[in-house]
Amino acid sequence: MLTGSSIGTFIPRIDHLAMLSNMQIPEWGIDWLKHEQVALMAALFAHGTGLFTLG
Repeated sequence: MLTGSSIGTFIPRIDHLAMLSNMQIPEWGIDWLKHEQVALMAALFAHGTGLFTLG
């Protein structure tokens, strides 16, 4: 069961990495990806503090 779960989470992550490594990303796309980590952390912080709720 542990092996199946590991494979189930490993494959989608590596699939996206392999797909993006072979693509030419435009400059605006790279600039947008630089802000992804900040946006994710801000959303997690807001959700954790109760500032943002779903539903």
